[in-house]
Amino acid sequence: MKIIVCVKQIGYIYDPTAINLATGEIDPEKMVSMLNPYDEIAVEEAIKIKESENDCEVIAITAGGPEGDNALKYSFAMGADRMIRLDYENTDPSLISLFLAKAIEKIGYDMVLCGKKSMDSNGGQVGSFLAERLHIPQVSGIVSLKLSLNDKKAVVERYLGKGDREELECDLPALFTTEMGLNDPRYPALPGRLLADKTNIEILDINSLGDSSDKAVGLTDILKFSQPRPKTRKTFSPDSNLSATDRLKLMMSGGGAKPKEDSNVLEGSADELSGHILKYLIQEQII
Repeated sequence: MKIIVCVKQIGYIYDPTAINLATGEIDPEKMVSMLNPYDEIAVEEAIKIKESENDCEVIAITAGGPEGDNALKYSFAMGADRMIRLDYENTDPSLISLFLAKAIEKIGYDMVLCGKKSMDSNGGQVGSFLAERLHIPQVSGIVSLKLSLNDKKAVVERYLGKGDREELECDLPALFTTEMGLNDPRYPALPGRLLADKTNIEILDINSLGDSSDKAVGLTDILKFSQPRPKTRKTFSPDSNLSATDRLKLMMSGGGAKPKEDSNVLEGSADELSGHILKYLIQEQII
């Protein structure tokens, strides 16, 4: 059995000011480079299947530049058997899925696993595009996966929200996108990380996959980045019946909130103030 796992190295932005809205550039000091957590769950699920089934191979594949090698090495350290990088740096989901599909067909597969979405772009489109390109069934957001390899079928559960789940059965080969809660990904041990650094990554050129690379046209373009407008504070409007001097005093005081009628403003030295506080605590039977 051959399981293909599509992975992606993402830049997780932990600061809302990391993106320069004028240029669209990201401050690298406010970003963490990591394997997409949804893809990490997909890798773990593939490894669990490999551990329970005989003659199973897990292949991690990504599309992008050399920065994607880190995601492949992390997947290999977790337990994947092969690492393949498609040398293609376009961000359009339809184009990525097009060449991923060509590469996967060339490699061969019995099942494809992807994360439900990537946490950098939050598009969630590559899995659906890829299943359409491969002409295989797709189930999104699975939280349970059971295989019947003799019948070439899979029984999966999808999380629908509010505790509801949907159980589905589909034929294999199929593509599944993974949801949080499917499993608890393992942390790669040091020997696995060292072996991943020594293992060669297979590089695929898109020109070797067919003659449609020059004719392929993307379906989406990023026009701009925008952030939500900051919430405005409630402005204070002084009573128009007051004199100009009183209105100015209220504005300078920062809003003119009136003290509660039953509140007391204590004044005096430190010894006097502590005496008032002690008297209040005894009176209210706090001490």
